[in-house]
Amino acid sequence: MNMNVKLGGVPEKIMDGAILAGLARTKTSAIILGLMELDNKYRLLERMEDEEDAQEARRIMAEVRSGKQKLLSQKEFEKKARMKIR
Repeated sequence: MNMNVKLGGVPEKIMDGAILAGLARTKTSAIILGLMELDNKYRLLERMEDEEDAQEARRIMAEVRSGKQKLLSQKEFEKKARMKIR
């Protein structure tokens, strides 16, 4: 994704500080570092993935209820997959 961002004041000073401290080579990399830290603090990607997983589970359970998919017991799965689960 390409975008133009105009920053001034404190955000610009923070970017310049990150470059001067050697944490980032460019303003773009300083912004990327800031976004990564935002995710690190608030686990944004993890929350989105959890919601995607929950939606997929709801979809699968709806298919099981409608008969489009079948749930297997552990024994049935092991037999079909030819492997043991401990």
